[in-house]
Amino acid sequence: SNIESYMDYRTFSKPKMWANVAGGIICFIMFAYELYSRLINDSSIISSLLFLFLAVNCTFRVFSYAKLNSIKKRMANDSQFVKAERRQSIIINIFSNATAVLCLLVFLIHHITIKGTSVAFDAFLGICAICFSVILVQSIQNLKRFDRL
Repeated sequence: SNIESYMDYRTFSKPKMWANVAGGIICFIMFAYELYSRLINDSSIISSLLFLFLAVNCTFRVFSYAKLNSIKKRMANDSQFVKAERRQSIIINIFSNATAVLCLLVFLIHHITIKGTSVAFDAFLGICAICFSVILVQSIQNLKRFDRL
């Protein structure tokens, strides 16, 4: 159904592209606001990086949509486009997981450098970073397998 296609992140649609445009704009605005607030109050800017990571992720998805849109216009065969769409979906997963690993590592390193912090929370962040790293490696392997087919 039409609703299922909007929820399927292996396919791309204009509503998803516009949602990512809006999400990216909101996240860039929130990043700028948080960064400004942190600099004015002379506090750590690390928390504002979360919005930057999210904004970059949304922006990457918009560029992916634009790339797929240009591929769709060039290809006469729908099966070729479906293959390109699936490949781009794997690339988006790789990018999203790499962003998550980077974000978690930044927060982990920052949290470790603060005196009197919770070792349990540091361990949790570390475990999350490892889990996303495993998913990232699996996604890269999936892309390699997909390209061999």
